[in-house]
Amino acid sequence: MDKFLDLNKGSYGYLTRYRRRQLLLMFLIACFIIADVVISLLVFKTRKTWFIVLGTVMSIPFARNMVNYIMIIKAKALTKEEYEKAEELSGKYHFVMAYDISVTGSEGLIFYPCLTVFNNNIIAYVPAESDKNSRTASYLKKCHTDDLKPRVCIVDSFEKFEKEISKIKVPKESQKKEDLRIAAKILTLGL
Repeated sequence: MDKFLDLNKGSYGYLTRYRRRQLLLMFLIACFIIADVVISLLVFKTRKTWFIVLGTVMSIPFARNMVNYIMIIKAKALTKEEYEKAEELSGKYHFVMAYDISVTGSEGLIFYPCLTVFNNNIIAYVPAESDKNSRTASYLKKCHTDDLKPRVCIVDSFEKFEKEISKIKVPKESQKKEDLRIAAKILTLGL
């Protein structure tokens, strides 16, 4: 049960746990609404009670959870093999990888299976994406701090990911703090 409730954004498996959590919440709220209406009709034999109002109000969180679930349903997480490749790269070049990142905006939801913030660079792996100037890159460009705007690179293979990482020098301690601030901002942009 602890694993089910552990919803640390940026960790591998977050997407799966998030989907399960949303389904469980929708089911529980739907059961409560149905039970509320049935009790109202059986006990009071009318729909003109406070129980119906309570059921109606409970439909708001139900709808919110349903919308979140529908938005994330198309997202595809990394396979176990891809995860192992990403962790291998992370260990080889000594950077921290974030997994299952979603960013919402005016055009909808963009999903990044994995990304890293490394020396003022955001490098994201999106399997079906090779256009660096696409809307997937523009969403991440919003993640700048007051004085630094990171370079955003979207890659569609781990070979390209490694090529981009190998070009970057190891960051200084002050830059590592900025990278952490940028990474924290990325985590706040989505579900």
